Amino acid sequence: MSGIGTYYETLLASSLPGRVSLQFIDTSSRRRLGSETGSWSFSNLVSGIGDCVHFAKAVVVHRPEICDIATTYGLSFIKHSVCIAIARFLGSKVLLHPHCSFYFLYERHSKAWQWLVRQVVNLCKGVIALSSEWKKLQEVVPACLIYYLPNAIDLLSYADVGQERIESKSDKPCLHILYLGHLGKEKGSFDLVCAAKTVLGQEHGVVFDLVGQEQVVGDIEQLKTQVIDAGLEQFIHIKSAVTGAEKINLFRSADIFVYPSYHEGMPMAVIEAMACGLPIIATRVGGLPDLVCPGLNGWLVPAGQPDQLANAIQQLMANPQMRYSMQIGSFQLAQEKFDIEKLVSRLLDIYQTLLLPR
Repeated sequence: MSGIGTYYETLLASSLPGRVSLQFIDTSSRRRLGSETGSWSFSNLVSGIGDCVHFAKAVVVHRPEICDIATTYGLSFIKHSVCIAIARFLGSKVLLHPHCSFYFLYERHSKAWQWLVRQVVNLCKGVIALSSEWKKLQEVVPACLIYYLPNAIDLLSYADVGQERIESKSDKPCLHILYLGHLGKEKGSFDLVCAAKTVLGQEHGVVFDLVGQEQVVGDIEQLKTQVIDAGLEQFIHIKSAVTGAEKINLFRSADIFVYPSYHEGMPMAVIEAMACGLPIIATRVGGLPDLVCPGLNGWLVPAGQPDQLANAIQQLMANPQMRYSMQIGSFQLAQEKFDIEKLVSRLLDIYQTLLLPR
């Protein structure tokens, strides 16, 4: 499961019947490529205007007490800022729900953009934070109410894989390293290829799968060229995005899941990998430290350091007992903290809190 729309469809469909009336309004095109998301283009601008009109009509018809508005960076934030203004004008309370890192939405930008973000946040009654990183928002908008609610998944689709992995207690050699998500520089894909070169210089028979859509047009071709130039196309595979059974099979065959991003909200792919009982090696950015507990279910490394990424991979490859311990850690953390059936009630509590008289 990926994408803001799909996440909300699942979350709201799982809500407790009879306690609240929910209406999901999709303001993001499912046909848009990942490389086009949030980008400033004429087609996105036209699409964004249409999305705002669609949203305004829905608010007029349904007159919601609360509008929970999910957003991300770039043009998406501008579009959803307009939606927030519309909701406030029509009398709804607004929850802002950013699905990206605080760094990428706020810290990396100019003072003018930061001012805009603060004004938009001040229009809202609260912000739903995916990760602990968003606590920084309180420093720049002190009056903002922040509600912590991490991403979550339907564990039923993945728990069987995790259970099988743990029950097998296999001590087989580590032969399959998996990355699943967008591909590109900001996602650390080129760092992962560099790390793979180091690992493959010392280990034989290991396969690295990098699976997903490109983040910027041309990134996949550059990655493939880098692999071919190194003569490692037999061991490093750049693959298109997968879903359903094909994705589950990738998780099942993997031994380690790697996520070397430079900035991140709370990636669904990492939660899915945890639910499948995979040890995680990720970068210490955004919401990833909320998912990976060093020594318990994986390791955290600095972003942009392929040598440290390679070292973490080699350390796990060389220690089957550590991998098994981290398999259990990942599976248990997913069950305890990221089960959508548990978190949907927390979202409902946030809604009810917002409706209390102040």
